[in-house]
Amino acid sequence: MSARLDTYNVIGNREALTNTIADLFADETPLFSMAKKKRATGVLHEWQEDTLASASKAGAIEGATVVYAKTGVRARLKNPTQIRIRPWEVTFTQEAVTTAGIKSSVARELMKAMKALATDFEKIFQSTAATTDGTSASGRTAKGLSKAITTNVVSKAGVSTFLDEDDIGRILQKIWNQGGNPNVLFCGGQSKRQISETFSAKTGFSFNIDQGARKMISNINSYEGSFGTLSVMPSRQIRPEKISIVQSDMLRVPVLRDIQQYKGAQTASSFKGWVEGEMTFEWGNQKAHGKYSGATTAGTVS
Repeated sequence: MSARLDTYNVIGNREALTNTIADLFADETPLFSMAKKKRATGVLHEWQEDTLASASKAGAIEGATVVYAKTGVRARLKNPTQIRIRPWEVTFTQEAVTTAGIKSSVARELMKAMKALATDFEKIFQSTAATTDGTSASGRTAKGLSKAITTNVVSKAGVSTFLDEDDIGRILQKIWNQGGNPNVLFCGGQSKRQISETFSAKTGFSFNIDQGARKMISNINSYEGSFGTLSVMPSRQIRPEKISIVQSDMLRVPVLRDIQQYKGAQTASSFKGWVEGEMTFEWGNQKAHGKYSGATTAGTVS
């Protein structure tokens, strides 16, 4: 008696592998993308900062003899270029076989390496890392934005409290007192929720779009404080307990070697390569920016 044909006893059925790949690439780079690119000419990038003398209300007498005073000296700042490399390798056989969802494994690995390198630089530029000059045995490292900001700071480090709207106002006032005009706020996911759900001076969107279905949009893209409006930009690469408030036209990315792909030496039956870039971060005058430390990084928004 012949057996009934069904999917349990037929061995020739092709697997149901879709030609779609569910990519989960956290490849947004808000700071890296925002900062204006410029050419770096050496491994140690330098720039200058300057400030005005304090305002005075003193009057001058008629016919006064002018007393000359030494003006403030410009400060010279520096940040070394940092090299990042992302290698990849695909065997000849893997490139030759038919692969679901992609036409070329080599092209896909190259694309992923490019995206990974961009997020590396975002993390470097957002970081609390200090500069190191490097040696023949260790790489140079660039100072990140969070480390560079030292004047306009509100810290709850060791306390770990919910982000408070008043603290953002205090930072903005500190920046304003120094002469800055901030327009962007970088934050992590928990702080983005805190701003969206609890801050009062928000100017993004929070309104019912279908009263019958009770649907609501609550996505705060900007915050209007006492000293201007800030674009609220969440970043996956900023430390979640920190917030940076910046004047965006001060930010630069000096590029010594732009991100490029390179072909590896043929030493085995595989395609090899890597992507590499060398650049640094220029924050302008750090007094134009501010930061908050110690925000709660998880839990119920309160």
